[in-house]
Amino acid sequence: MSIIQDTYTLFIREMLIFRKNIGAGIGRAIIFPALFIFLLGSFGSSPKNVPIAIVNYDNTASSLNFINALQSGNNVQVISSTTQQQAMSQLAAGTVAGVVVIPNGFASTGLHNVYVYLDNSQPQSASVVDAKVAAAAQQFNIKPLDPPPPSTVSVVTNYAYGASSNYLSSVVGGILVMVAAFGSVFGSGFTVLSDRELGNLKAFLTTPINKFAILLSKVASGTVQSIFSAYVGLMLGLIYGATLTTGAVGFMELLWIIFLVGLGFSALAITLATKTRQIQSYALVAQSITMPAAFLGGSFVPINLLPAFLLPVAYLDPLTYAVNAVKDIMVKGSIPLSALVFDSGVLIAFTLIMLTLAFMFFKNTSEQL
Repeated sequence: MSIIQDTYTLFIREMLIFRKNIGAGIGRAIIFPALFIFLLGSFGSSPKNVPIAIVNYDNTASSLNFINALQSGNNVQVISSTTQQQAMSQLAAGTVAGVVVIPNGFASTGLHNVYVYLDNSQPQSASVVDAKVAAAAQQFNIKPLDPPPPSTVSVVTNYAYGASSNYLSSVVGGILVMVAAFGSVFGSGFTVLSDRELGNLKAFLTTPINKFAILLSKVASGTVQSIFSAYVGLMLGLIYGATLTTGAVGFMELLWIIFLVGLGFSALAITLATKTRQIQSYALVAQSITMPAAFLGGSFVPINLLPAFLLPVAYLDPLTYAVNAVKDIMVKGSIPLSALVFDSGVLIAFTLIMLTLAFMFFKNTSEQL
């Protein structure tokens, strides 16, 4: 048979095994994301050192005093921007959680007018910025009113992230990627170890079946289980209150990113499984890699809130680009084509590297059986 026929035949076998144990698969796909959605969706502590961009067109002692009032404490971290356009670009890119614009005449008119733009996709960070601006405004005898007259702080929410978006949607987007990665680890690696213990792997290798087909079938089955787990998690998130601000195209983009995560981490799972002999050892190593990768990738907190020494590691983490893409699709409703191509390219490169390593290690392991 050809490699395609061999792969398909073995893939059907893997799916039959999965169907036989469908109860455990469904239970894992429900309990794992439900636990994280409940815990993180209910998380209520206020973040510290929230980055905000300041555009100071006034440049007077009064405006500098206002900025100093904003910087007091450790609630926000002020980043100076030359123009409002530059600051808004930072806001759209997620580099900052808010933009404060101090216009000309801030001191001379006595109105002390400032304009605040908030990132609606991170309500916790936005609320910190809003509260800090209000506290600084009180020192200038400014009383926010609704609707705001010219002498108050004017708050304009940035709706580039979708008017109906919420914090839970962002959390669910990160959890989908994490669940997809874990689904691959459980779906691919454990089958290699169980087949080895039962002697099935050695039996396959004595037949004329292509070795690469054995590997591809396990990667394919792990990817399918990964997508299954991720979309069970998505349904749970929507039931819990998350929103999906996207259409048919965005949904296909979401499926594409989850597919790439499942593919890459299925190959990683087989790479790890070929180098371990016991299921317990494999589970320990796999979780020690996948959980930190999910954390550093922004599944739990935005990477701009990570300590500076962890940022280089986060940029090398393929899940960082998957999380960015999924959150953009879920929260903003779409993702720029250039960003989709770049994020997909990183995930494809990761997948090809893992597939190469998996085949090399699998070939060496099969020769030792």
